[in-house]
Amino acid sequence: MPMVEQKILEILKRVYDPEVPMSIVDLKVVTEEDVKTDGDKITVEFSPTTPFCPLGGAIGVVIKYALEKELGRPVEVKVKPGTHIQEEYLNETLSDESKYREALKRFSDAGLLSHCVQG
Repeated sequence: MPMVEQKILEILKRVYDPEVPMSIVDLKVVTEEDVKTDGDKITVEFSPTTPFCPLGGAIGVVIKYALEKELGRPVEVKVKPGTHIQEEYLNETLSDESKYREALKRFSDAGLLSHCVQG
């Protein structure tokens, strides 16, 4: 596995599911196959813990926040096709900068970012 992809997985080992006290890598929310790099472009797909996961959007926001904070560059984060009932809505929130920033502020104000992103 290329160095950038290894680094991404190392960062995500410090990102915890909002409901389960385990990293999203240990829960297989993000696996090695879900991390793709193409030149400067980084794409990470994730599978919420269930198709009806009420915090599926939060997981995506936390992944994007942790990676962009650590790597200092934009990262595309998407729900893996067919893994969540609100896949289209969640992907829209993650890809629209204003919607993402709004969700990020809500989650930050609620303490979710500090709860889910370790170190």
